[in-house]
Amino acid sequence: MTGSSPRSTPGGIPAFWLLLAIGVWLGIFAGLRPLMPEEGRYAGVAWDTLRAGSGFVPLMDGLPYVHKPPLFYWIAEVAFRLFGVNEWTARAPSWLAAWASVLATYAFVRHYRGATVAAAAAVVLATQPFFFGGAQFANLDMLVASFIGMSIMAGAAAVLQADAGRAWRRWIAAAAVAAALGVLAKGLIGIVLPGVVLVAWLVATRRRHAWKVLFWPPAILVFIAIAVPWFVAMQLRFPGFFDYFFVYQQFDRYVESDFANTQPFWFYLPVIAGLALPWSLWSGGLWRRIFWTGAAPGSDIRWLMAIWVGVVIVFFSIPSNKLVGYAMPVLPAIAVLIAEVVVTAWQRTPADYVKRAGLASLAVAMLVCTVGVWLADTNAKNSAKPLATEIGPQMQEGDTLVTLHTYPYDLSLYAGLREPAWIVYDWDGPDITRRDNWRRELWDAGQFDTDAGDDVLVSFEETVTRMCTDPQRTFWFWGTLQDGESYRTLRGRSPQAIDGKKAVWRVVTDPAFKTAFCGETPKAG
Repeated sequence: MTGSSPRSTPGGIPAFWLLLAIGVWLGIFAGLRPLMPEEGRYAGVAWDTLRAGSGFVPLMDGLPYVHKPPLFYWIAEVAFRLFGVNEWTARAPSWLAAWASVLATYAFVRHYRGATVAAAAAVVLATQPFFFGGAQFANLDMLVASFIGMSIMAGAAAVLQADAGRAWRRWIAAAAVAAALGVLAKGLIGIVLPGVVLVAWLVATRRRHAWKVLFWPPAILVFIAIAVPWFVAMQLRFPGFFDYFFVYQQFDRYVESDFANTQPFWFYLPVIAGLALPWSLWSGGLWRRIFWTGAAPGSDIRWLMAIWVGVVIVFFSIPSNKLVGYAMPVLPAIAVLIAEVVVTAWQRTPADYVKRAGLASLAVAMLVCTVGVWLADTNAKNSAKPLATEIGPQMQEGDTLVTLHTYPYDLSLYAGLREPAWIVYDWDGPDITRRDNWRRELWDAGQFDTDAGDDVLVSFEETVTRMCTDPQRTFWFWGTLQDGESYRTLRGRSPQAIDGKKAVWRVVTDPAFKTAFCGETPKAG
């Protein structure tokens, strides 16, 4: 441990202002572009849950969405209530998690490696394009990655404090809290990954006495008290939840290979190297033997970070199903290792070109991050925002939205729907459970609440029957321009709104409609 002041950095910038600037940097562009389809899934669930006031049960189109735990949705709901429903608040959980990860990394590294390495690690972490993008992407990856990292660092701090004869119990309790929140963020990896990393580190550094620290009973009770109640409540509310969530979603999906995103074992190595540019170019210093043997007080920290990276990469490389975001938990550890290389190079080579190389890397990293956001904005596709924000204000209480053979995840949020949409598809078809997509998600959700499923998962003929038997109401049909000819109730009608190939039709079940479509033989269309 070093005695560096926590109030300033080696460059003379107060630590408070550096960390505040990083927080602003991570969130400054978060509200400038529409939600991408994948983001719409999680932001839409948060909105639907808030709209329905369902409490601890996440909802997708009014159906129990039990694929993932609820922490992201809870945080997003709070942001929606405080600051309104928009892109920035939808991404607030990821931004907060990213900033918390930077703060935790800075605090941990400053305590054990000094203010210089801590400041460098915070800057490197915040300007990795992978990390920067994750901070502004509304899904679960950054949230669970942050809690995994905080659990590892708090657990390691407990061990190191015990080694030094100092108070350690609060640190292992903090590790338990972070692990529990990681479980509530995405599931069992919230406890499995920190546990494997810390156990492997204890074995590698031969800390046999530290097992009592890592498995301190009160910390285990803290973990149980935070992580377990929601899962028990869901099982009591929806029998079969444990089997679906833990066996199918957590285990079967880990070992199954029939997914569209099947990748080779080495997939994450080029992904991490590429998305951490230009900082990954400094990684050559990691292959020098002196890096691992020449820093007596820091060798434990470096080995912790190396084991952290190795465990996460191997864990997610084993299954054939791989997504880029799965690798996000390695980023704090990579940032610390790169920071150690950069600072060591500065200290051992006082020549100006080393400092210029570091500053150039920072400038290029920030440029890549900014350009990446701009490209994401200019190439945003398939967003429901243009049409949804156009028809949303036109829809009145009692109107019903009907989506044809599709369910845009962000539609409910952008349109501000007051009630779930009817989703038209062949829900009895044999292909429903064969592919992992929006249809499977909604069909699975409907199995946990069959009444709600029967209300919103409908065939086209059932939709027409309801339109014919209900009193006069207004229906908004969401589909493609081709649907105007494919569905008889839309033939001859001009779309109310068009965006590219997408279109929305407004249909009123007035007497003319019922005369045409509700008799024994349709007289039009």
